[in-house]
Amino acid sequence: MLNNNKILIFLISIFFINNITALAGENPKKKSRDWEIDLGINSFYDSNILKYSDKYLERFKNREDEGRFHINRYDDLVVDYSLRITYTQQIFGKLKTKLGADLGADVYSYNNIKNWSSLDVSLQQELTGTTSFAFSYSYIPKFYIRHFYDDDWVYYYGYTSGTFQPYEFSKDDYSLWLQQYLFKKNTRVRFYFSYMRYFHNEHYTEFDSKDFLYGVRVYQRLSKYLKVNVGYKYATSDAKGIDQSGEIKELSDDSDATNYEHTYITGIEVTLPKIFSLKNDISLTAQYQEQFFTTDHFFELDPLHSGRYDHNLRVYANYNFDVSDNLAVSAFYNWLGRNTSTTADVNEEYISDEKDYSQYQLGLGIIYKIKF
Repeated sequence: MLNNNKILIFLISIFFINNITALAGENPKKKSRDWEIDLGINSFYDSNILKYSDKYLERFKNREDEGRFHINRYDDLVVDYSLRITYTQQIFGKLKTKLGADLGADVYSYNNIKNWSSLDVSLQQELTGTTSFAFSYSYIPKFYIRHFYDDDWVYYYGYTSGTFQPYEFSKDDYSLWLQQYLFKKNTRVRFYFSYMRYFHNEHYTEFDSKDFLYGVRVYQRLSKYLKVNVGYKYATSDAKGIDQSGEIKELSDDSDATNYEHTYITGIEVTLPKIFSLKNDISLTAQYQEQFFTTDHFFELDPLHSGRYDHNLRVYANYNFDVSDNLAVSAFYNWLGRNTSTTADVNEEYISDEKDYSQYQLGLGIIYKIKF
């Protein structure tokens, strides 16, 4: 299989680089290592790649709803590749400046339509020994959600298989955080801000939006072996709500996905006893999100968003094991779910069928660090 070949090449590359750097025999005390390259690969099973409700999972299994499904299977084996390059230098006295660039790609074994990639560049700067900030820009050129009915095509051709069109978007993300250490660096407080722009394909331009996110997260070390954290994020999304020039959003007959959301975060990290003098730890993070859609459209005109509110829960569990200073492996389990409701009782079943889902991901990861 192609993905297996890529994994084999990746592991051989790590072995080769590891031996080359060992033969070089450089003493890190004699030469500062300003550059770092992190090579990462995660391979995981995803139980529901398009986040379908039980209704549509059954329809897919029964080969119903021709035109809706453009996948070979609803689950998949995914390989996530990542490359991060950072350069650290003390430009302003003893204060560190770090420049970074990240490339990432998710490759699906059976559903190439879901493949996607991302690019991220960042600048991190220490302001004092306990205060720092970072600015980053990330870009996703194309991300496929799933096929939906295009309302404009339905108007002319009805609910036929040919009126299903791919729902895809590209995304810009400008982010900033400010971080402060407190109480002998046992407490870390980070404030977030992000400005995001979503650009959808030609069938769904009414969903183009400008999003803002504000947040804070507090990390607390309770002991040598135990850390906890809590956080809160508030986000708004202002959807365009029109797909033709000259239209007015309030009077448009297009979907209006404008919404706001609250996200609550809690996490714990436990450092476990060393195994053969090697470090290992386990972490657990939970996120609960409430999302409220604010369109004034009646549900007959915009059944996907009128009176809708979502409850999202996500749980992330990780076990990390440091094989060496340069090599770490991890095992992880993620569970994601959404329950959707609406103030329009007659629309409750429809909205749940379209937006409810549960999903889990189970996998292994490797990261190799090269410093020079």
